[in-house]
Amino acid sequence: MAKSARWADGSRTIAADGGISASHLRLAEVLRSNRDEIGAAWLASVSPADRSGSPDLDRHLNALIGALVRVFDRGDWGDVQLVIDGLVLRRASRGLDLEHDLQRALLAGRHAVKPFLKEGSVECEEDLLDALHECIFRFSESYQGLQLASESDRLHSRIINSLVMTLEARDPYVKGHSISVALLSQRTADVLGYVDQDQAYLAGLLHDIGKVGVPDHVLLKASAPTAQEWEILKTHPVIGARILRPIHLYPEVIGAVLHHHENHDGSGYPYGLSGLGIPRLARIVRVADSFHAITSSRVFRQSRSTTEAIEEIADNRGRLYDPATVDAFMKVVESPNAVDELNLASMQIELGEAAIETPDWGYLRRI
Repeated sequence: MAKSARWADGSRTIAADGGISASHLRLAEVLRSNRDEIGAAWLASVSPADRSGSPDLDRHLNALIGALVRVFDRGDWGDVQLVIDGLVLRRASRGLDLEHDLQRALLAGRHAVKPFLKEGSVECEEDLLDALHECIFRFSESYQGLQLASESDRLHSRIINSLVMTLEARDPYVKGHSISVALLSQRTADVLGYVDQDQAYLAGLLHDIGKVGVPDHVLLKASAPTAQEWEILKTHPVIGARILRPIHLYPEVIGAVLHHHENHDGSGYPYGLSGLGIPRLARIVRVADSFHAITSSRVFRQSRSTTEAIEEIADNRGRLYDPATVDAFMKVVESPNAVDELNLASMQIELGEAAIETPDWGYLRRI
């Protein structure tokens, strides 16, 4: 039998004639037939100091042996990757760094398997060592990927907070408004049950971000906008979506920012969408945005009461607003002390007593 070509990338090892090499078939059989004994010997060969960093190492090693059978039997690394990823997540959850202890524990497998191989099985030993080195490489790669994902989440968080703070610095009204719309949207999504609450919060927080592209003389005007100025203001959803696309938010969030001024009857902007053609998150933000706008004061407009806002939204159910969304929203604002609780939560966030970002930013990355 010709000598097998070893892998550098975890790919299938084959013999010169295109089949699985004899040494791999032998390793698969040895691991399959002696799994429990090899597992016990493998664990015993790991020093107590190295074992302390992974208290459930025995379970992972046993799973790894079964996965290696599939590697040697048919060149399938899928199960090995699952075991490696599990080890990485387990260590990360315990706050452990990538250390040499686990690498040494993985390499100890060669000593556990060697007694079960025939004398002179040098090729099997070399192939086994290559496979274990591949496992170490995959462990390092998986760990680094997890760290990069975490860094990416934190970077997205900082970018989003910076965008919101930039808008707030230009227009103080937006600060309380954006947070309140975010909270109202999140709770409405909770009532609906089929919309992601974190995405709803983020869509509400960012819905007006496009106003950073509106000139000061229009955005900060102390009187009602003219017809021409109104057309400029109406560009902010498109500007907002354009700003957010490069940072790879979920398309649902970008869609909500783009379409949060669409009306149920098709009379809204920027594209005149109607009914179920309006994205779900946009329908939620549309109602939450209107409610808070009605109950808030601007330089050129006095606020109205919560009761008046509720009545106006109810009157426009099925015209401006999606009926199912209105029904869910009413359950939020009509529950006892709901508005007071939302105002308090908004104030806490403004004062820095609560984090602006949602608990888990992992959903920001588009997969």
